[in-house]
Amino acid sequence: MSSKPKVSKAGPLSKDIKSIVVTNVVAILSMALFAALGLSVAYAANGTLAF
Repeated sequence: MSSKPKVSKAGPLSKDIKSIVVTNVVAILSMALFAALGLSVAYAANGTLAF
């Protein structure tokens, strides 16, 4: 009986980890996209990539 709650707890936990990983990947991809967008806007404004 004590093994059953462990199994039911492990399921949602792995699902939470999966959703966290997916969320992090989406966040990193969107950050990279906005960084590229910002660099392209800065390049268009200045004509050079000067920081």
